[in-house]
Amino acid sequence: MYIGIEEVHLIHHSHTDVGYTHDQPVVWELHQRFLERAIALCREWEGSQEPHALRWTVENTGVLLRWLEGASDQEVEALLRLVEAGNIEVTAMSYNITPLYDTDELCQGLQPVARLREMGIPIRYAMQSDVNGHNWPLVDVLLEAGIEGFSMATNIHFGGSPLRWPNAFWWQGPSGRSILAWNGWDYGFARDAGIDRDLQEFRDIWWPRIESWLRSQDYSLPVLMLQIYDAFGDNAPPSPTLPEFVRRWNQEVGTPRLRISLPSHWWRAVKEHADLLPTHRGDWTDFWNFGCGSSARETAINRASRGRLRAADALVAALGTPTRRWSGLRDEAWEALMLWDEHTWGADISVHQPQAEDTLCQWQHKASYAHTARSLSLLLARDASAELGRRVRGQQGDILLCNSLPFPTRVVGPLRGAHLLPRGRADDPTAARHWASRDLGMRWALAEAVEVPACGYKVVSRELLASPLGEGEELVVQTRRHRVEFDPQRGGIRSWHTALNGELVDPDSPYTLGGWVHETPVGEPGLEHPRRALWAPVERRLGLARGWRGRWQARRSGPTRLLRHVVYRWSWGVEVLQELELPVGGQLMERTIIPHDEDWLEVEASWDMGQHTYPEATYLAFPLALRSPRARVDVGGQAMRVEEDQLPRACRDYYTVQGWVDLEGIDGGVTIACPDAPMVQLGGFTFGWDQQRVELEAPLVLGWVTNNYWETNFRAHQPGRVSARYRLLPYRGEFQETRAHRLGLEMALPPLVQPLWEPTGGELPEEGSWLQLPELPVITLHIWRDGERVLLRLQNAADEESLAMVGSGLLRVESAHRCDLWGGELEELPVRDGGVALAMLPRALATLSLTLARD
Repeated sequence: MYIGIEEVHLIHHSHTDVGYTHDQPVVWELHQRFLERAIALCREWEGSQEPHALRWTVENTGVLLRWLEGASDQEVEALLRLVEAGNIEVTAMSYNITPLYDTDELCQGLQPVARLREMGIPIRYAMQSDVNGHNWPLVDVLLEAGIEGFSMATNIHFGGSPLRWPNAFWWQGPSGRSILAWNGWDYGFARDAGIDRDLQEFRDIWWPRIESWLRSQDYSLPVLMLQIYDAFGDNAPPSPTLPEFVRRWNQEVGTPRLRISLPSHWWRAVKEHADLLPTHRGDWTDFWNFGCGSSARETAINRASRGRLRAADALVAALGTPTRRWSGLRDEAWEALMLWDEHTWGADISVHQPQAEDTLCQWQHKASYAHTARSLSLLLARDASAELGRRVRGQQGDILLCNSLPFPTRVVGPLRGAHLLPRGRADDPTAARHWASRDLGMRWALAEAVEVPACGYKVVSRELLASPLGEGEELVVQTRRHRVEFDPQRGGIRSWHTALNGELVDPDSPYTLGGWVHETPVGEPGLEHPRRALWAPVERRLGLARGWRGRWQARRSGPTRLLRHVVYRWSWGVEVLQELELPVGGQLMERTIIPHDEDWLEVEASWDMGQHTYPEATYLAFPLALRSPRARVDVGGQAMRVEEDQLPRACRDYYTVQGWVDLEGIDGGVTIACPDAPMVQLGGFTFGWDQQRVELEAPLVLGWVTNNYWETNFRAHQPGRVSARYRLLPYRGEFQETRAHRLGLEMALPPLVQPLWEPTGGELPEEGSWLQLPELPVITLHIWRDGERVLLRLQNAADEESLAMVGSGLLRVESAHRCDLWGGELEELPVRDGGVALAMLPRALATLSLTLARD
């Protein structure tokens, strides 16, 4: 029941867009100036308790860290004094981010919080602005970081907000723990409504409208929060006129009372009514991240870099303390990787003026984050695997496979991640070593499947490298576990039959399995521009409408003819290559790997995109013969049940996948790993439908590889080659989350491949495991070295308590501690028989520190 608003808390901040209004290097400099300006203005109000005293919120830690790099001792002291006086507050998140962040990356993004707290900056709250959603495990990550409240200021342009809004509620995470959450209006509303701009307009027009809306939504709190920025808009300094506006309002109008607040003031007011707030459990499924499909190649590159960085960290943790330079490069790589996954992307004119210098320049800066992470992750992983290569016993020319997963992995099919022909001197650990990281289009494969030990490595003879046993053109391919029939006109798979599941391709679907689909909207006469066929502007604050056009008309087409079909026979299975002519120019190359002794099948497709700016999308279709399917999506070590595990009115039209997506039918299902392209649609082509409930119309998974549907800051086109891989694993019986996570992890973290060019013959055996890591359902998210300690970040991917066991291998566990999120030791754990055990609550996160010795 609406009881009236007594006080409006105004949170004054700069919305941090890394780009959009200015080139990215300019943004970094401007935000340092904004903070300096905020310090100067706040000093005039230092310690004042007046409601109109200027107070400033630092929205993201990323900009603060850059300021600290160049700040003098006196400037830092001034900042800390204003923090203590209650004039400045810092919130927890590094940037405004997308659901491209997985759970471990969320933890990485919160690492600066520990340093800032040590400086004397108490960080207890988190905020996100502009973005439309976050992966469900964020709740537990924030709670692990000691965060007490989380606010969202959603911009529903081409998007949407869950639940009623604005509203405060308890957001319950996968573990069952809850955090106070605020689902608020976008950060520009207060100024648009007249605050700090036109007192009469706010009093006579907007406040009555706001009150009417709050009453209609049964808003029950006596307090309201509005975020406010300067007149410039995004990326703007503090407003010097805001205090005078608030003073005049409180003196001349008085109801409701306005107060320039900090997040801690707002949350203190909310906590007085916390026991009356509802609890909502589920994923805050995002609307905006479909824009990453405008840059499919860089998104795939970044996801591969993330896996490489974790593999390099794990290997260096085993080998010993890294050099200071290596650690600096690692930090730089992680920062670049997280900046690619940040939300801004490009200039505010990117779609409407794709050839403008602002557009092109900002795109180059944005793309450089993905490419920097790629380059440095290759460097770091190559140094780590080559150093191990010097320490193992093997013959020069052999191949070293390094597995960072907590379970053994089987290498089947083509080797990825190394060039095996040497250049330069064999004893050169610089240029010659890193020649192995070149991607020169050459392919190598092992003659047979090789199993690499868990958290370990294996040396294999170069003699295992092999060429195909033969080739043919047959359309029906039979292996020991699969019978696959290819389509001679459309390409893709017409029938997939396994002994385990029977027929797996939906016979009623118009699409083949792995079939390529091109989509464009059919515009209507009189539309302002073609993207208005998908979405149109609406009242985006005082209403629940979103502007989506529903079941808009589309034109869809597939390949026009098959150009080439070749079957390569290997001792481990069959590889089928199809080349197809596309209706929009260029060719599609689709490669299917069908092993003899594995239950999975893998599809990889690549094609060239042009410079078309008319809205278009491309997909790979996976129509499955499953009855009454239900869907699950991996949102970061968490199987999110589509519909059941989503907040009401969160996005249900498309999903961002971390490792895998799953369709489960009555008597079995199929899990699909998505290592490259994270976006999927389920049951049909549902983009823009604004579904309130998910009822799958067909047992169809659409790998949504590319689109340019966004209308402002994402790319209008992406000329060049794009590619995507999908590995399909069928199963009988019920869905098993551990099996799905294993599939996703195997694709995200393939073994590092190191040719043994450099001198070998060290003290280590030809194969071994460094440690025995916890078995699934406990996921080892990350292993890294911190000085003399090795840290393990763990996640219990089960709804029951699990025991995480870490045992000795080539390295012996000598001592262990349970730690906080940043590695601060909380409790010593007993080591028995070279191992340590930690009981993990359902869906909980944990960090362990180990001291290790060579066994």
